[in-house]
Amino acid sequence: LSQSGSVGCVTETLSAALKEVPSRDIVAQVTPLTGIFTSLLSLRDTSPTSFDRDSEDQVILCFIALVYKLTEKDFLPLLMSLLEWSEESVDRSVTFFNLTTQLSAKLQGLFLLFAGSIFVSLVKKLEDLKSDSKDKGFENKKRKKSAVDVVGEMEGFCLSTLFNILKHDTTHTFLTSDRFDTVLPVLLDLVGSTELSSLLPALTELPIAANNPRLWKQFNFQLLSRAKSPDVRTRQDVVSLYLEFVIKMGQS
Repeated sequence: LSQSGSVGCVTETLSAALKEVPSRDIVAQVTPLTGIFTSLLSLRDTSPTSFDRDSEDQVILCFIALVYKLTEKDFLPLLMSLLEWSEESVDRSVTFFNLTTQLSAKLQGLFLLFAGSIFVSLVKKLEDLKSDSKDKGFENKKRKKSAVDVVGEMEGFCLSTLFNILKHDTTHTFLTSDRFDTVLPVLLDLVGSTELSSLLPALTELPIAANNPRLWKQFNFQLLSRAKSPDVRTRQDVVSLYLEFVIKMGQS
């Protein structure tokens, strides 16, 4: 399964079968299907020298076809199983959050039913990516990519997943005060050390999703406090983030 052609054949066949088979029959086969997808999603981890991102994306699209056939009750255990599987290596975690990025983009508001189950893990991964802990556990000489590239991928997928969750929280019920207080300092710690294009959407969507004047003030104060940093890039990023925050507040 390490060759993109082989993966393509498997996912094409599986996708076609998922479209034809009734949901009740698929539900009865969730356990073996979980095993198949776990194997397919392990390519980044098990075949780092020949890993192909396009193949992983094909597997994820096929997985989404499966999700469309499942109820909330059937899908949640599958998602939790994959989350547990992902904790065993950095590469699996990158794949998992690539999956949640694409899944949250497709399911939109429906993904909020499951977002709470991955929130703690997502925040923990972002904490691990803070500048003082980067590269720890990310180095693997068998990979084509450097540790820095893998860190960038992890950041991008985690932040994109978070942005999709916040963007589609139109009822303002997911982002409680506790979750806001948990994730805000983690995101602010990334200012100046993470690509602004990756951080800006999620961080500036946070107060919009909170929809709470007290939390707006808290966000405003803590973000502007970062402008006192002696680091030029951090100060510049704060200005860009604050301008985007003001624009979004004016639109909301």
